[in-house]
Amino acid sequence: MSIILVTHSRIKHPTLKFSGVWQAIVEGFLEIASRYSLKYEVLSLLRNYNDIEEYLEKVAKAIAKNPDVIILPLTPKQGEYEERLIKMLDSFQGIVIAINVPPDLVFEQRLKGKLRGYVGTNEKDSGRRAARELFASRKTFDVIYVPVDKPDHYGYSLRIQGIREIAEDYKVPVCIIDVNDSKKTDIICKFMEQPAIISLGPVGTDFGRSLKDKYSGLSPVIVAMDLDGKTVEAINSGEVLCTLIQHPKEQGMMAAKLACDIVVGRETSAFTNIYCGPTIVDRNNIAIFV
Repeated sequence: MSIILVTHSRIKHPTLKFSGVWQAIVEGFLEIASRYSLKYEVLSLLRNYNDIEEYLEKVAKAIAKNPDVIILPLTPKQGEYEERLIKMLDSFQGIVIAINVPPDLVFEQRLKGKLRGYVGTNEKDSGRRAARELFASRKTFDVIYVPVDKPDHYGYSLRIQGIREIAEDYKVPVCIIDVNDSKKTDIICKFMEQPAIISLGPVGTDFGRSLKDKYSGLSPVIVAMDLDGKTVEAINSGEVLCTLIQHPKEQGMMAAKLACDIVVGRETSAFTNIYCGPTIVDRNNIAIFV
């Protein structure tokens, strides 16, 4: 029995930028996989921090090794890259488990029977809970702004759907800001009044925090979805209301266990969802998570 975990970001490196989330996923995977009598391997990016072409190279390498199970993030980019990944996995004879990045409907339909599970955060519920926290703060705002740096990120789109669901109940519009388009972003920001920000990741959180310095008079209410060092400081200082986290080490552990259970026949469901988070972190409980 053999299992391969493929990451779409570089993991721990002494000198180069790496993903703390994926490092934690790998650590969780190795902790559980090492307990079983099986062959296991991690294929992660080396040349780049995050690169779709190198990721697809790693997927091809994993398929060539013909393991029983491949665990990997799906939908790294919709469109051309998604189609290429699906065609690669079509040729794979084993089982596929999605981790961290959920499968969209295209993956679910095209890989039906082969795709046996998803382990990761409940993306839509993350959006819902972030919006609820914002409204529970009782701060005054007329619009929820959502800065987006990855417009084709499927997980982000699910979070936005969740945000909109709750915002509609309060009759508050949601405005998506493409932070990659500086001209349009500047125009929107100049017309903001006491903005409420829900960030989908660290880039969005940095954007929300920068408003105070760039545009005088703005003091945004921010709900984040990351827990890097800067966000921790911002929560402790009150600059960020709270954040939602996804428990990446648990994702790696549960994905390894699900893979083993499927191979030995303990798990026979056609598809299994295992949600690891989201968990709300604020000034009251942040010491537990850092």
